[in-house]
Amino acid sequence: MNRLIAASGLATASALLLTGCVADVPAPVTSPPPLTESAALLDDQSARVIEATMEELAAADEEQDAELLTDRVGGDAVTIREAQYTKATGDETPVALPPGQQAVYASAAETWPRTLATVSEQASEDETPVIYLWVQDSIDDDYRLRGWAHMIPGATVPAMPGTTTGAQQFSLDDESLDPTAQAVLDDYLDLLREGSDSDLEDAFEADSYREQLFTARDTLTDAATEQDGEYMDTIESKTDSTYVMGTADGGALLFAPIEITSSFTVEDATVSIPEADEPLLDGELDDTVTHHYLDMIVMAIPGPDADAKPAVVAADHNLIQVSGE
Repeated sequence: MNRLIAASGLATASALLLTGCVADVPAPVTSPPPLTESAALLDDQSARVIEATMEELAAADEEQDAELLTDRVGGDAVTIREAQYTKATGDETPVALPPGQQAVYASAAETWPRTLATVSEQASEDETPVIYLWVQDSIDDDYRLRGWAHMIPGATVPAMPGTTTGAQQFSLDDESLDPTAQAVLDDYLDLLREGSDSDLEDAFEADSYREQLFTARDTLTDAATEQDGEYMDTIESKTDSTYVMGTADGGALLFAPIEITSSFTVEDATVSIPEADEPLLDGELDDTVTHHYLDMIVMAIPGPDADAKPAVVAADHNLIQVSGE
């Protein structure tokens, strides 16, 4: 007999809800201005980039059409927003991305790629601010919005250099950071793979992003076991799209996209998925369903004199596709 198994735990895995309005965004740290400003973008240039991006995003949101994301939105940001448009039905709207900014952090890099980051105002009392990341790939390219993540409730963005001097931009393996951003990211990814029993659990501040991933994994593993099935997930970073900006205390702010696949398989049955995920289904379902996510985390790496651990300050868990493989 071919049974229909509703993978109800997948609803938990499909949505990471970061609610609550308490999030601390210190004012940028300023210093006496040098004879010439060293940031890659002046304040009015940053403002024009942000304004043009938000206008393009608003036009695409109005039509729920990712083809309108062209000059100022690119890369993973288009992939994520297109999936959010696909999921939205009727009068529903995608996740709110506030246009107003309360803090702007420009890069001091003299080469490319260059970054620009901001922290938004709150869209509502029930939502945390959003951290945005823009990237300029070369001197001939526009700054384009490449990703965003909602702040973790209660998280604090580290103090950043002001827009006059700009923030130092690091490579992942830059040894002037100790440990390097790559080492910190690798440890965090290992923690995500190993779960709350990992020896790395105490190496990072607590965050609701990994707590909800671990909860979803436990729920899906139990559900699969009850059906003589199996659950497994894979977690990988997108190194080529990962960026690091220096903080005022000698630490760093790490912007890292993460690809996650979550596969649920049962024996002698057909799986089903939540109705909300059906618009993203590619193909038909049999005994296996795989959810594909493209997440963004923003992690604060403390400076050498700080008495703190690396902490995820913002994270979004973005479902972009569902398949039967």
